[in-house]
Amino acid sequence: MPFDAPFMLGPFAVDAMGRLAPRGPDSPPGFFFHWRGRMIRARFEQTDPDLGRLVLQATLGRVPSTASPRDRGLRGQSFQLLRLLPRALPEPWQLLLLPDHRVQLEADSRVTVPVTATDLLVGITRFLLELAPYLDLLDEAGIAGAPAEPGSANT
Repeated sequence: MPFDAPFMLGPFAVDAMGRLAPRGPDSPPGFFFHWRGRMIRARFEQTDPDLGRLVLQATLGRVPSTASPRDRGLRGQSFQLLRLLPRALPEPWQLLLLPDHRVQLEADSRVTVPVTATDLLVGITRFLLELAPYLDLLDEAGIAGAPAEPGSANT
């Protein structure tokens, strides 16, 4: 089926080769999904005409509360892990402890623009596979998947 390129497909401009570029700088394409009980947000931003970045944010869980008798012992071990974990993470990853004691991980990677949908999915999949052992550690320390965030669909 022939088509006129470039054309717009949702938040993307699609070229004659089927490669994607953000439609405009005002609203970078993105989506979220749940993996292993955690919310993962993916966003694709164009930083200049030939470069973009795939930004990934993962809500990893929440530090256990002292209000729950069964979680009281896990709180100290959770904070200890959060002090050590940043040294073990890959270089571009950043671990954040939010004011409500949710633990968030931010990572990004550079991609050439335009990019294929396959390349974007490979980047996301690589991130998830690299993240898996850290999720195992967090689960053991009591920082399990966070409850659904306000305004999010629970999938």
